[in-house]
Amino acid sequence: MKHNLETSMQEKDLSEKEIHYLIKIIAFFWLLTKIWSYKTWITERIYPIIPPIEVLKNVPAFFHQFLFGFSLLALLAILCFKINRWLLIALFFTEIISCALDTVRWQPWEYMYLCFLLITIINFSKPKNILLLSHIFLVSIYLFSGLHKFSRDFLSVIWLNMFLTDFLGLSMEFILKYKLFFIGLLIPIIEVTLAILLLVSKSKKKISYLLILMHLSILIFIGPFGLKYNSVVWPWNLTMIFILLIVYSRPVETLDKKIIIPNFYWLILWVVMPVFSLFGSWYQYFSFNLYSGKGDQMYICVSPDEKELKPFFESQPNIFCKGKASVNLQNWALEEIKSAPIPETEIYKKVAIDLKEKYGKDKVKVFLYYPQARTRIEL
Repeated sequence: MKHNLETSMQEKDLSEKEIHYLIKIIAFFWLLTKIWSYKTWITERIYPIIPPIEVLKNVPAFFHQFLFGFSLLALLAILCFKINRWLLIALFFTEIISCALDTVRWQPWEYMYLCFLLITIINFSKPKNILLLSHIFLVSIYLFSGLHKFSRDFLSVIWLNMFLTDFLGLSMEFILKYKLFFIGLLIPIIEVTLAILLLVSKSKKKISYLLILMHLSILIFIGPFGLKYNSVVWPWNLTMIFILLIVYSRPVETLDKKIIIPNFYWLILWVVMPVFSLFGSWYQYFSFNLYSGKGDQMYICVSPDEKELKPFFESQPNIFCKGKASVNLQNWALEEIKSAPIPETEIYKKVAIDLKEKYGKDKVKVFLYYPQARTRIEL
């Protein structure tokens, strides 16, 4: 009896240490990401601020800055001092309020960090619960990220254009000769398979090493020695590596009903709702639709004399704009605020309204292009 009690206490101490490292790692990379993408969190920028509710557009600029500053200080305090539940709660609500002021702040990495934060807050004295829920969350991330890649969009945009052509430098003749196009389907097959194995396999630690290898490959592909693309997600990939190392450092308990049933709402958020995203009925970034090639492209046509937008003009003429300068919203966002636009039609429409109000309806034309159907509409 005494031996069992000592073993249980040792396991609890180890679990608490793992949670300690997990939160510190997340806080460190979250801090780096927010500093790198600081224009996402303030109002001194050209990229439009689009709150979900119109009345929130009148919130003064200093309040955005205050929330951003408080968030940085809270993350720094988590790194430097003993983890305090009330500090985690304060950070959580600060981030929620900040994200409520501008939809572009709902990035997939922000959503993931908030989920981990809330798991920890709710289960602060139950480290085993945190580790098990983190495991389920990771399975969901890889599963739906893989499922979203089963599309011709992924094969065309990511596999063919970005990987085979831009990264490897292969010619179209070579790609067609060796039939490399459909080989790209191996990527979502591998990702979904690893997610399922992570759930059911007894060798979760070995599976986690394969996922770590996947993240290292992503960093080589889009990182500073690759395409130098979407730099804000580089720290996120490093975070995922450390999270995998921590969560699977010891065997994860099987799905315990005593833990799962009281925490069923997480299953709804991570497993049920993302299914709707496959049919366009739930937010893509809340379902980890990442690098799938899906999503519409927004083009803004303006006068070539528009000085404010000149840094973001496309170098190549755009067939939509017919003599006017063209701005691709995706490229503009990545360049100025280091965050991608939220790929939801209702948000694109709000961006279009904002741009027309700012630059004049007669001077700006906004088009939404659907790559899959190769059609466009004017907003």
